[in-house]
Amino acid sequence: MPWNSLLAGATGGVAIFIVFAVLLGQGFISSLLKLIDTQAHQIELRNDLLLRAMDGYDQQLAKTRETRYLELWALTAPLPKWPRNQALTFSRLEKLSTELRDWYFAGGGLYLSQEARKVYGAAQEAICTSLGPGNEEAVPDSVYDAIQQALSLLRTTLTTDLATRREIHALEAIRKL
Repeated sequence: MPWNSLLAGATGGVAIFIVFAVLLGQGFISSLLKLIDTQAHQIELRNDLLLRAMDGYDQQLAKTRETRYLELWALTAPLPKWPRNQALTFSRLEKLSTELRDWYFAGGGLYLSQEARKVYGAAQEAICTSLGPGNEEAVPDSVYDAIQQALSLLRTTLTTDLATRREIHALEAIRKL
């Protein structure tokens, strides 16, 4: 038997096998691409649903946070920068610390962002380290200033969380483009 006949037969058999494999492979690849496309579409749908759910959650969180932050904001009123509260006493500071604590544990603390929680803790620390005997003695200026600045930083952090003091609203920025 000549080698050419064997090689030609083998090559022809290999060629038939290759053609068969290609045809089978095309069907497999086509099925695989359809499966990938279907799964990609399902992932896209899941992501869309997740984003919608998170958006609804974020909106609800923002509304609740606004309500709770307004309560906290009002509690900081005894230490304004202008005009200075000349009648502030150590017993009033102690009462303020208790009011802040009550607000926190009545659910307000649950809505603080991580940053606001740190600043809230620092404000409470500023008050508590300044407390002396719970008396009607006036708070000295240095103590007043330290606590007033801590409470001011707390209010600033609350406005950051609520985005109420942005210089420009995002939609306004897009319109200006």
